[in-house]
Amino acid sequence: MKNSKNLFSTLAVAVSVIAGGFLQISCLDEQHPGSYYTFEGETVASFLENREDLFSDFIYCLKESGVWGEMRTYGEHTCFAPTNEAMKTFLSEKGISSVTQLTKEECDTIAKTHLCNATFFCKDLQDGAFPYPNLLDRYLTYSTDSAINENGAFEVVYKVNTLSSIIERDDTVTNGVVHIVDRVVVPSNRFLPDRMEEDPLITIFNAALALTQMNDSLIAYMDPTYVSPAYDSLLICFKQTGRTAIRYSTGYETENGTFPDKRYFKFTAFVEPDSIFIANGINNLEELRKKAEEWYANGHDEYYDDPTDRRNSLNKFVSYHLLPMELSYNQLTTSQDYIKTNFVTWDAIDIEDWYETMMPHSVMRISYPKSGDRFINRKGAPKAARGIEFKGVRIWSPAERTDFDQTALNGQYHLLDEILLYTDEVRQNNLNTRMRVMCNTMSPDFINSGARGRFRATESDRYTTGFKKGFCKNVEYSDETQLWVRYRDQSFSCFLGDEMTIRGIYDVTFRLPPVPNDGTYEIRMFECTLAGSAYSDRGVVQIYFKEGDGEFQPCGIPVDLTLDGNNPKVGWIADSELSGESEILANEKAMRNRGYMKAMDSYTGSGSGNLRERSDCLRKILTNDYMYANKDYYIRIRLVLDNPTAVCPFNVIEIVPKSVYLGEIPEDRH
Repeated sequence: MKNSKNLFSTLAVAVSVIAGGFLQISCLDEQHPGSYYTFEGETVASFLENREDLFSDFIYCLKESGVWGEMRTYGEHTCFAPTNEAMKTFLSEKGISSVTQLTKEECDTIAKTHLCNATFFCKDLQDGAFPYPNLLDRYLTYSTDSAINENGAFEVVYKVNTLSSIIERDDTVTNGVVHIVDRVVVPSNRFLPDRMEEDPLITIFNAALALTQMNDSLIAYMDPTYVSPAYDSLLICFKQTGRTAIRYSTGYETENGTFPDKRYFKFTAFVEPDSIFIANGINNLEELRKKAEEWYANGHDEYYDDPTDRRNSLNKFVSYHLLPMELSYNQLTTSQDYIKTNFVTWDAIDIEDWYETMMPHSVMRISYPKSGDRFINRKGAPKAARGIEFKGVRIWSPAERTDFDQTALNGQYHLLDEILLYTDEVRQNNLNTRMRVMCNTMSPDFINSGARGRFRATESDRYTTGFKKGFCKNVEYSDETQLWVRYRDQSFSCFLGDEMTIRGIYDVTFRLPPVPNDGTYEIRMFECTLAGSAYSDRGVVQIYFKEGDGEFQPCGIPVDLTLDGNNPKVGWIADSELSGESEILANEKAMRNRGYMKAMDSYTGSGSGNLRERSDCLRKILTNDYMYANKDYYIRIRLVLDNPTAVCPFNVIEIVPKSVYLGEIPEDRH
């Protein structure tokens, strides 16, 4: 059912100068919660109260925790309501008989675990993490299973954190939605390696994790040195539903920028079950050590006796399975239905992301092909023109494991259907391809903060995430730089929806992910307004490139970000205005001589036609350099002309081997 609600809106606007840049500031006065809405139906609270025989124990926890008032009035909430029977089972497992025997802190944990400040309907969800955290700032997971009901028919079972089934779903109330669950949701409070140690399916990998002491690298959780910016001291006073934010404009869009309250360290592990090792003749840890020596040292590992050495073959094997950010199944790549079904040309590309792993100087490619599965280091059919298809290693979906919750306090792990390797063969075959690196994967902090992948549900949900200088791994920037990761936009013409905005009198340096092989690479930068915007807030930038601790070298002359593709300095001509393939190729060559390329044709974004058909969507060629797989490389973007309101939108970096951009077979346009 649907219920109406009337919102009030009171907005005052001010202008302030922050960090050398002008930002538009807005204030929304806080009022008593009861004045926010006029209700015409049940709230979360009254829904539970009207069924007190089912939820009296959970109601007790909500009241003890102090969140009951919110459930009666304002906001948008998802409530996973455990029944009294579920609470009884939970209490019995704790060895107590009554909910009144719980401490106030325990009631607070139960209440806030089961509440999210956003509305989620089952029909809109995919296997993986919920889009927003619960009130404890933890991401619950969602999965589906099948079962035979009492009538002998198959039915879909919806689960929260694997073990709690939703027995009645999508009960709409005026301030959100209620899902009834048959078991209290109890997320693990153990660190990732401790949670993995409890899993009986992965004993061989766990033994290797302990022997290499890589488990010690997975126990960080919160940065004690991080302090969220003091908004009041920055003259920032925009408030909405308890949040404080900078309010600014990018082009024609106005957004609300917030900073994370905490800085988290989180992790993801990809793990072979014992059954996979055994199927490959590996029955114990010692046999895995011997195989790792074959895979990574050709049978002669001079560091064999010290598995903790990062050059040790087993250490390489284990650490390649680890990422320094938490990725649920639906966060491994872009997975929002709206984007993948409306904007992506599935027959042309796999949706994919590239991640640096915890093995020094290594990179992992995670693909999401049209089949719907997720793969590591797959080289799919769209790239088959450059060589045979390589399947890669398939990642189990949450629906394939229904008896164990694989999430931990500081991360989660996924099971694999084959042994995952980063050998010379994998690097030269599977990964010898164009690397299209999304900007929002370039730092673990973009992901662990929840900034990357946020999907704007409504026009009012325009929260971007800012990052403090010194607390953003792989990125360095000046005091006058403001760095913001935008929500994933369903209509803007950013490839796959991700975007970062760099603001102010900016000077920012990004460490690039490692390349898989030594060789010559072409580095490009794409953004739908990077080199094609009439907006006056774009500026002129100098871009630099460097290797390791060397000196930055300029990549040609400064780039004017306001140039449209139709400008003679760019030379873009629509394919439809050219007579056949020969003229299209000639135009592409002329653009390359000027340092530009047309955009990819595999994505549409807003408006009609794909990005290649738009003159304001361009790829800028930054440099062609020889790069080594065991070295670090950096890109620096510096504003040349001082303008405190300047903006540099940033979407994608492409790192392309010479065998692709100058190979016998022309590079595809996807």
